[in-house]
Amino acid sequence: MTNTLTQTTGYTETVEACQKAVSQDISTVNKWQNAGHKVRNFFGSAEAITEIKAQFIADAILPSIEKHHAKALAIELPRKNSKEFNTLDAGQRDTWEAVNQAKKDARATCDTYFSRIVRYAFPTEKKESETTSLKTKIQVQIADLIKKCEKSTDADFDIVETTKALQAVLTLVNK
Repeated sequence: MTNTLTQTTGYTETVEACQKAVSQDISTVNKWQNAGHKVRNFFGSAEAITEIKAQFIADAILPSIEKHHAKALAIELPRKNSKEFNTLDAGQRDTWEAVNQAKKDARATCDTYFSRIVRYAFPTEKKESETTSLKTKIQVQIADLIKKCEKSTDADFDIVETTKALQAVLTLVNK
């Protein structure tokens, strides 16, 4: 995490921006961009916010999502196949399964919002692909065709003449 004395954005301000973005979801991309900007200013790197992911979710995301998710996460469940779990009857196990699924859904929702905030704060830089010239593309394609012709054993056309013609085209392109 960066030095808090030199920061212009405080944690509370960062959390509030994220809460607004989460609570209003995709209604406005500006709010997501604003939240991402504040997260970037406060944390400095994706690694720094990821280190405190659970606390950040508790502070910025849980208060802003639908309340049934927070309620589901607050429910204590016995571990599956533990002594306590094994004492549950069929109806209680069905309830346990439903609550467990609600907890999974809540965690997935929180993780989705956390990932979205991190993506807005620290967008992956697109690698600039080298632009290949038309000449290079033709050279590669003709060379591939020549290789295929040389490997072919069951062609229903004159493969030798075709290969010669392709090599002549390749020679012409290489000039």
